[in-house]
Parts: sequence; C-alpha cells; structure tokens
Amino acid sequence: MIVYMALCSREGVVKRVLRSIPAGMVNEGRDVRELFHEREELDGLLMQDHEYGASLRLRMKIQGDPLVFVTVKTVNRQLIFFAYDVKPAEPLTQLMELSLSLLDITEVDGQDPYGAGYYEIQKLNSQLINYQRTLAKANCRLQGLLEEARQARNTIDLLERDMLTGLLSEKIFYDRASRILELYPEQEFDILAVDIEQFKIVNEVFGTGRGDRLLMDLSVCLLTIQDDSRTLITRARADTFFAILPRRKETYEALNANIGRFLESYPLPMRLQIKVGIYRIDSRDLEVARMCDRALMAAGSIKRNYGQRFALYNHAMHEKLMVEQRIINTMEGALERGDFIVYLQPKVEVDTGKLIGAEALVRWEHPEFGMISPGDFVPVFERNGFIYHLDLFVWRKACRMLREWKEMGAAAVPISVNVSRIDLYHEDLLESLLGMVRENGLDPGELHLEITESAYVKDSVQLVTVIRRLRQDGFVIEMDDFGSGYSSLNTLSELPIDTLKLDLNFLRQAEHQPRRQKVMRLIIDLARELRLQVVAEGVETEAQAALLKAMGCRYAQGYLFGRPMPEERFFREYLGKQGLKGR
Repeated sequence: MIVYMALCSREGVVKRVLRSIPAGMVNEGRDVRELFHEREELDGLLMQDHEYGASLRLRMKIQGDPLVFVTVKTVNRQLIFFAYDVKPAEPLTQLMELSLSLLDITEVDGQDPYGAGYYEIQKLNSQLINYQRTLAKANCRLQGLLEEARQARNTIDLLERDMLTGLLSEKIFYDRASRILELYPEQEFDILAVDIEQFKIVNEVFGTGRGDRLLMDLSVCLLTIQDDSRTLITRARADTFFAILPRRKETYEALNANIGRFLESYPLPMRLQIKVGIYRIDSRDLEVARMCDRALMAAGSIKRNYGQRFALYNHAMHEKLMVEQRIINTMEGALERGDFIVYLQPKVEVDTGKLIGAEALVRWEHPEFGMISPGDFVPVFERNGFIYHLDLFVWRKACRMLREWKEMGAAAVPISVNVSRIDLYHEDLLESLLGMVRENGLDPGELHLEITESAYVKDSVQLVTVIRRLRQDGFVIEMDDFGSGYSSLNTLSELPIDTLKLDLNFLRQAEHQPRRQKVMRLIIDLARELRLQVVAEGVETEAQAALLKAMGCRYAQGYLFGRPMPEERFFREYLGKQGLKGR
C-alpha cells in the first residue's frame, strides 16, 4: 500500500503532511516533486485550477519505481495533494474522510467571529451539510477514479503481457530491463536466452496445441528464478525466452536442476532439449535487444550438443554467426545455380577391394567463398530447416546417377544417401523417396538410407515407426556413426536396420586399445548373428584394414580405398574398371 496526503502550495511546498505510508516520504517544508520522476507533468497538475480535482498516473522515486495515482484538489487557496496505490481499494474512502476532517475548511478571510446563539448553530449546521455534500462528491469522484484505474490497469496489463504465457511482452521487457540497469549501476547482471531445440517439430508432429502447452509449462519453470523485482522474464518469439537477473551462481544451479526435472517428467513422446545462453553484461552502452541477441548466440552454439545445457557468450561466437549468416543469405541461390555438387566415395570388400557400393556426399563450391566444408553448412541447414531441400537435391541426383549407369550398361552398385533426423519428421518423406525411385525406374533397394545413431537414441519412439515404413517399402536402412555415442545392445537388437556403419573414432581407438578391440569384435559378431552387414568407416591405413579383416569385418570405406570424388571420376575409376554389361 502507498498513501501520501499533504497540504501544499501550487509550487509544491508541503505545509502539512496528513498521511504517509510508508512514513516520512516528504515532510513539511520540502518539495512534493521530490517524490516523482516526471516533474514537468506534476508541475502542470499543480498549477491548474482544480475545483473538482484532477488526476495523473506518475512513477514514484521509491523502491521498484511504482506507478501511482496522483489527485490534486483546491481547498481555501491551498492544494490537497493525494498520491496512492491501494490494494485492496476499500480503505480509500476512510482515508479521504479522515484527511478531510483534518482540514480547516470553515476558515474564510474577512468574516467576523460568530456568537453562541441560534444563528451560530444554524451556520454550523449549514457548514456540516456542505461538508457532507463535499464528502459525497469526493466519494463519487474517488469511485470513478478507482473504476478508471481498474480499467486502465487491465488495458495496460493486456498490452504489457504475452497473451499465451502471461510473461512480459518483448518491448516492455527491453524498456524495463534498461531501467533496471540504470537504477542499479553497481549490480552485476546477466541476460539469459532460453531456447527449445527443434520446437518446430513439436508443432508439426503433435500440433500447435501441444506446442502452446509446452511453452506455458516452460514459462512456469522459468519463473522459479524470479525472486525479486530486478529479475524480468519475457517470451520474445516462438520458443525463445529472455531474462535479466542479478548474477548469482546459486540461481543457475537452481535453474539447471529445475529444467532437468522438467525435461525428465514432461509428458511428450519426444526427447526435448533446452539450451540456455548467458551474456554477462560487460557494457551497458549496448541496447538490451543486442544483449539478448548475444545470449541467443550462446544458446545456439550448443545446439545438437546433448551433453551441455548452458553456454557463455564470447566474441568468437559473433564471428561464427557472421559466417552462418552469409551461408543462410546465399543458400537458396546456391541450390538454384547448382553450386552444390554430389561426390561419391566407394565402399569395398576389405579382402579384394571389390566395389560394393558408394556413399553420396554433398560439397558446396561457392562462387565467392570457395569450397565450404559440410561441417560448416550442414549444421546451419539442420537448424533452419533447409537441410530437407538440400537432401531432396542429393536424393534426386543419386537416383539420376543410378538410372544413367543402367542406361550405359554399367554393373551399377547401390548408392547410400544421408537422411537427416529433421527429414524423418516430414510427412511427405516416404512419398518423395518412392516417387524418385519410380520416376527413374529403380528398385527402392538400390537407394540405401543412412540415418545417424543419435537420431535413433534421441527420438527412437517417434522415428522407428517412420523407418519401419521405409524398410517395408523396400529401402535399405543403414545406421551411420555407430559407436559415436553411448550405444547399447538394444540398439542393435530392436531397431529396423540392415547395415551397421562403425564410427571412424571407434575404429581409431580400437587400433591401440585391446579392450576396445574386444568390444568391436563383439559388435561385429553380434551384427553377423543378427544378419546385419557391417561397414567400417574412415579406414586410412593398411594396419586398420588388417585389424578389420582379423575381426571378421568384410566391408569398409575410407581414404585407403578412395576419397570422395566427382561422379565422372568415380564412374571412370570404379564402374569403368568392372566393365559394361553386354559390351
């Protein structure tokens, strides 16, 4: 509750304080304008003639900078000054009655004193009636002001709040965060960006209703860090939240624990990931919106890193963002111009070197930046959804190659193409793949689909259904990068796959560690029992090839057997060597 009542001059000098809650805000002899930020607006209110009273909403210079109502009324050449923010509103009437009773409203200049007779009693009665009428008018006016205030507050709340979560709107967050930084110049603050990874998939697969519910539930989880008025939170856009808060280690520890519990128990058949980027405010000259951008960069830097939830901003992230932005700005034009090229890397028998297949790998020959590494552009495309368009291009190219090899009478081998985890959520994936193979007169088994192990592990419930449908329609499914994560025997026994591709790093470690060799041998033996083909990736030396042979791994790919190369060279060096059928 805030209540301040005083008699003052039109210049704002306090003559008598009638009420002050909290006590001692501005005492006699001081300027009532010391209480408020908007002094010019208050000057205009004081200098007007207020026979019936006038009001404004002004922000007080006390803790929290509350927005209060200020009412001024002229009584006997002086002003009644009333500032208030009362919840609930019921005490207002009693406060006004008590305050009016303290005023010497019967004093009139130039009037002789009354005697003790009949006329004096009549005069006092008239004064009492006038006082009651004045009080009734004041009560009506107060009731009107309270109703206006309630309606104004409701309107302001609607404008200042996100309609879905009830958190601050983005603009109000920026304004209030700037004010907080001004009010507490000595306090260290951080900006947080909280982002739900792959939130678009939630909306596409489970519907926007489930997506909205997820956002509302996460907003409640984030509110646990709001322990005083210096902490503000907003839902800025889609699935992105920002917060400003005093820098305290224990706050982050509590937030990490709360997010962990939230994700573990959330009732959605999909593995959710939440990333938190932190920008430690080191320059208050920067706009709050730019601070939030930096925190968001930090959150983006750990996407697809399932072992890390928090990241601090550094200037290297800004440079990386500039590179990514150039990639995004040119990606669509590059696809239309044909800047993306499909290379092929051979798969062979370890014993004989005989070609058994090829993997299609995309390369980007940019006219301005030169050759861009897949490690730079593929993660960007996976984040912004363009990977599906690029994969469609590679799949079509692979199908065209297979058709042309057949037309030339070559002993064609199957081509493996990468299928991103994002691709598996597209409803038209199966129809697109089937349409391509039929259009080129191919059998689905000639197009092998490589899906990374992490896709199975993270979203196995959702993805296995899609993969089973692909396999039932004749496509060969390969699990790529097996051993890059924490694989389990259940992964081999339960998932619908035809081929297991051992990760390069797994092979390198096994080369020098006997224990790793035993595990690798066990995997190869188990895969054979399950009738899975095993292909070792990244074979670069004769020693590695000999190790694979000793373990019973029949197939491999890597620089030892052939680097990724353009289609023409691949055909000349591998398919041409095997001869053309019928010639």
